[in-house]
Amino acid sequence: MKKTILIILSILVVLGAIFTYILYTEGAFEARKVHNTLDVKPFEMKCEAGKCASGKCGKE
Repeated sequence: MKKTILIILSILVVLGAIFTYILYTEGAFEARKVHNTLDVKPFEMKCEAGKCASGKCGKE
């Protein structure tokens, strides 16, 4: 019984090491870049030709 548990545990450790190596090579553990929200421009609606009433459109 102890031998079976040790074999299963060793198999899980080896599979975990392989899985961790794959994730590491793909960059899963790299620090994430935080995007600065101050650089985001506010949404501006642009008028398409013929769809706006006169004087209602903002600057294009």
